[in-house]
Amino acid sequence: MAKFKTHMGWGVFVGVALVVAGLIYSIISGIESAIWIFSAVLLGSFLPDLDLDGGVPFQILFGLLGAGFAGFIFFNFYQEGERSLKILILIPALTFVAVRFIAGYIFEKFTHHRGMFHSIPAAILFGLLTIWFSHLFKIIEGKELVIGASVAIGYIGHLILDEIYSSTNLKGYSLLPKQSLGSALKFYSDSRLSTLLFYCLIFALALTLPETREFF
Repeated sequence: MAKFKTHMGWGVFVGVALVVAGLIYSIISGIESAIWIFSAVLLGSFLPDLDLDGGVPFQILFGLLGAGFAGFIFFNFYQEGERSLKILILIPALTFVAVRFIAGYIFEKFTHHRGMFHSIPAAILFGLLTIWFSHLFKIIEGKELVIGASVAIGYIGHLILDEIYSSTNLKGYSLLPKQSLGSALKFYSDSRLSTLLFYCLIFALALTLPETREFF
């Protein structure tokens, strides 16, 4: 299993390569699109370790989610004409606490490392979720599918790197593959409930999102 810094370095490499390819083939244009796609690949490159309790990916993502939802609620209230500081500050603050700590705590209790989050369906699911969030927060309209695909590519890059690091064991005297070999690039986990939940979410999002409906 590769370390966090290794995954980040690999994510930077894949992100730059994807941006260059996108510019060459005119899939993206402009610095804003390039930054979003690079950031999406980088985000996807550490998402599989989200189920590592107390890990850096967990802290970053739930912190970003908490801040994102808090900001979303703040701007909605403000646009609707709300000017009470108690409401504008208290409700977003409570939203941040609920997402970052309460939802984060529940997430930690119901997940375990190298479970369903280290799988191909997880990469697809997070790509679809990114498209959904892009619509919700209106991030570069018309490029939602590209951003979602970028997250999925970064995610799969993480899984491939984990398999590479599991294929050889250079510690000690053994050159045999590690026991973790094959636990990243999989299509199901030991938990039937988790596997079913992931596939149900993929199916539901695929039927709901306009990009995937048009694709099918």
